Amino acid sequence: MAYTMTQMPTSDNEHSIESILVADCGTVITKVLLLERVETDYRFVAQAETLTTINPPWEDVSVGIIHAVESIENITGRMLYTRGQLLTPRRGQEGVDVLVVILSSPEPLRIILAGLVREMSLESARRAVAGTYTHIAATLSRESSLQSPQETWARTVRDTRPDIVFLVGGVDGGATRPVMELAEAIALAASMQEEGQRPTVLYAGNMELRPKITKLLSSITRTEVVDNVHPSVDTEHLGPAQTWLENYYVEERLKKTPGVDTLTAWSRLPLLSTASAFARVVDYLWHREEQYDNGALGVDVGAANTIVAATFGGRPYVTVYGQSIAYGPLAWLENHSLDDLMCWLPEEIESEEVLEFLYNRELRPWTIPQDPRELWIEQAVAREMLRGALDVAIPTWDTREAKIQGSIMPHIDPILISGGGMVHMPRPGQTLLIVLDGLQPVGISTILLDTNRAAPALGAVAGVKPLAAASALEAGTLSPLGTVISPIGKARLGETILKMHIIYEDGGDLNVEARYGEIEIWPLLPGQRATLEIKPSRRIDIGLGVGRGGTVQATGGLVGLVVDARGRPLELPEDPDKRRTLLNRWIWDVGG
Repeated sequence: MAYTMTQMPTSDNEHSIESILVADCGTVITKVLLLERVETDYRFVAQAETLTTINPPWEDVSVGIIHAVESIENITGRMLYTRGQLLTPRRGQEGVDVLVVILSSPEPLRIILAGLVREMSLESARRAVAGTYTHIAATLSRESSLQSPQETWARTVRDTRPDIVFLVGGVDGGATRPVMELAEAIALAASMQEEGQRPTVLYAGNMELRPKITKLLSSITRTEVVDNVHPSVDTEHLGPAQTWLENYYVEERLKKTPGVDTLTAWSRLPLLSTASAFARVVDYLWHREEQYDNGALGVDVGAANTIVAATFGGRPYVTVYGQSIAYGPLAWLENHSLDDLMCWLPEEIESEEVLEFLYNRELRPWTIPQDPRELWIEQAVAREMLRGALDVAIPTWDTREAKIQGSIMPHIDPILISGGGMVHMPRPGQTLLIVLDGLQPVGISTILLDTNRAAPALGAVAGVKPLAAASALEAGTLSPLGTVISPIGKARLGETILKMHIIYEDGGDLNVEARYGEIEIWPLLPGQRATLEIKPSRRIDIGLGVGRGGTVQATGGLVGLVVDARGRPLELPEDPDKRRTLLNRWIWDVGG
C-alpha cells in the first residue's frame, strides 16, 4: 500500500479541520505538536516535550501527553484541556478539531522463527518481521538435523514464552514432513502452557499444508495462515505476513498500551505506529520529487529503534531496527566488536570509558553528552546504528525496483534524516558527516533534516488532512543540509576526479575541482539555487554513467554543496594514528 498524501481519501468534514494536535509517544520522549491553518496554509505553531509515562510510577501514556499539552497552553495562551478532557472540536480560541496519536513506546513483539532452510524461508521470515516492532527471541531450524529435535524445540517455545511463533518452510508443493515436525513441536509446547499464555502461531509456509497445520494447532492455540513467504525457489512474497504482523502489533500492543483508552476516547481515530506514519512521509517525498529513476529514503534514529523507510518504483518499504542511540549499543556488542565502534573515534579513548558511557546512556536514556569525548562516542554509535539498520533494510528491497548492484547503495534522492539521535547534534556538519559515513549514499542526493522531528507526526496527519501535512512540509518543516555528490570509482589519493562549474541563480559562478579521498564543500546557502555543470573523469560515475557528466540543479542547505570523494565503500586506515588524523580532517572539512 502506498502512503501517498495526495491520494488519501477525505472525509465529509475534512475541510472544517483547521486545528490538529499530534501526540507522538516515543520510548523515552513524548512530543505534542499543534498544527493550525494560517490563512491558506498550515503551520506548526507550538511544540512541547516531556518524558514518556508508560513506565512506573505513572504507567499511563496519557499523563505525559497531558503534561505536554499544558506546556502548549502556556506557550499559546489557549485552553486545550480542562476537567480531564481534551476540548474537541475547537470553539473560538479553545480546543482543537482533531487529536492524532502515534506510538513507538510499547514493547516489541517477542517472536520465535521456525522453519527449514536458514538462507531461504527463515531469512524471508526474518525480513518480514523487520517491518514492524519485533524482537526475535529464538530461531528453530530443521536444517542439518538428521533427527527431529522436537523436544528441544518444544522446550525452547515453552521457556521463551513468545507472543508469536512464525512458522515457515517449504515452497508450495515442496517439503511437508519437516514442516509438520516443527508444527507438532509447537503444538506440544503450547499444550504445556496455560491458555492465556499460549503463543499465536502465524503460518506462512507450503500452502498444501494449510489444512493439516490448522487442524493440528487451531484446537490448541490461535492459528493464523497467510501466503507463503517463499512460494518458489526464486520468489519471495513478504507482503501478507508483514501486513498481518503490523495489524497484530496495533491490536496487541498499541491498543493495550496503558492509558491509550483515554487517548482513543479523545481522538476516535485509528492508532498508528511511528514507523507506519514515518513511511507515509517518505513515500510522499518520492512522489513529490518525481525522480522516478531514484528511490527516496528516510531514517528516524530514536532512543530505542532506528526506522528505515524507503520507496522505489512507487512501492514503500519500512524496516524497524530494534537498536538505536540509547537502547541498543550493548545488545549490538553481543554480535560485534567494540573495535568496530571505536574506529570512528577521532581521539584516543580507552575501551573502559566507552563501555561506561554506553551503560550510563542506557540507564539514563534522556541524557545528552556532556563533553566532546562523550559526543564522539555517541556519534560513533549513530554511525553503526545507521549501518546496522541499512544492512537489515536493503535485503527487503526489490533489487529490480531499487536497482541494487552489489554492496553499493542504490541511487536515492532525497534522503530524510529524523529523530533526536541525529537532530540534536551540535552542528549540522556533524549530522551530515554521520549520514555520509553511516549510509554512504552514491550519486547526487539532497539531504533533508527534520529539525522539529515532525515527520512522523505529519505522516499521521496525512490520514486526516492530507493538505495540512503537505502544506506543513512545503512550508519548511524539513531543512536541507545540502546537495551531496558522491562519486563511485577508484583513483589515486589526491587525484582530481571531478571538475564542476557552479552557476548561482542569483548571480556569479565558480569553477571547482574535487580530489579523490577528500570531502569538498562549496558555498550554497539555504534557499539558494545553482546550476552545476559536472565533468567527472573517465573512471568515475556520479549517477549519470561511468565517465558521463551533465547539468543538474542543486539546492543549498545548512552545510552547502558537498562532494564526498572518499570512495564507496568507505575504507578507514588500519593504523590508529593515521585513522584519527583522517577523521579529524573530515570533521574539520564539514565544520564540525
